[in-house]
Amino acid sequence: MKKLLIASLLLCLTSCATITNSRTYPLKVNTNTQNASVKVYDSVYKLPTEVEVKRSNKPLKVTLTYDTITRDYTIKSKLMSKSSLDNIIFLGLYPEALLVDILTKKGYYYGDELFLDIYDSLPEAKRIVSGKKYIANEKNSFNVDISVPYANIFLLQPESEGIKKGAGFFGLTLGAEYFYKKNKYVKLNIGAISNFSIPFPVPLMNDGEVETLVSLYSTFTDNYQLNRFSLGYGVSYSFYRWDYDFGDDNYTNQKDKSVKGHGIGLSFNTYYRVGKCFHIGFVYNPTFVSIYPQTELLYQHTISFDLLWKIQI
Repeated sequence: MKKLLIASLLLCLTSCATITNSRTYPLKVNTNTQNASVKVYDSVYKLPTEVEVKRSNKPLKVTLTYDTITRDYTIKSKLMSKSSLDNIIFLGLYPEALLVDILTKKGYYYGDELFLDIYDSLPEAKRIVSGKKYIANEKNSFNVDISVPYANIFLLQPESEGIKKGAGFFGLTLGAEYFYKKNKYVKLNIGAISNFSIPFPVPLMNDGEVETLVSLYSTFTDNYQLNRFSLGYGVSYSFYRWDYDFGDDNYTNQKDKSVKGHGIGLSFNTYYRVGKCFHIGFVYNPTFVSIYPQTELLYQHTISFDLLWKIQI
């Protein structure tokens, strides 16, 4: 068990960029004048060219020379979008994987290509990123959604147990979106969330008492999109489960408890788009009517901090 725990922890400290990216990468450089050269680090290259640059969080300084003119450029570093997208592989490990990219500097880059425009009033290098440009959804278009509810808050009222509150990590949701207008869409979503006790997935051994809160739910929402922001509201159907395990140190031989419940309510969400397909946001699912184990008015809710990827199809 200890070896498995250590291996899992090592996995949590390794990101996709750290595995796949080298400390240097080829950067294309070009300009809109003839017989020009560029100085990068201590070497001079005739343009157009391809230069091997080091990944760093510090700006890259280059010098363009043409005719008898010399212009200095400073290119700021940024976290590469490819690194962010590759870290989808790690799902719930995304924040930890992104942190590793930052600490090792393997997640930084200056773009795939630099264009030095001599007609700009300011010597600014235009950073060009390879790949398809983000295209807003059109009417009658579809998206497939995959998300990780990274942090979750619960307020449940299992039968005969009173109010149970808890918070924890992890879950998974799948969804489908249909744009009936350019800035409006309906979304069907199914998901599962938990109150896992630590923010990265490793096997745990608990000899003492453990309380587990789980929700499985489906939602149908109408959503409005404004630039990078989106807001949604609709209905939800939720399955709740509360478990209480007295653990191996249960000297009084008390029986473990497990209570299930079903509820109908509403669903609200809000997201902010980062990049082409990655979104961060919150999902609030309150239920007001319990239909199992008995029908009654009963308030319960879950709130999730969500990491969402949308795939245009």
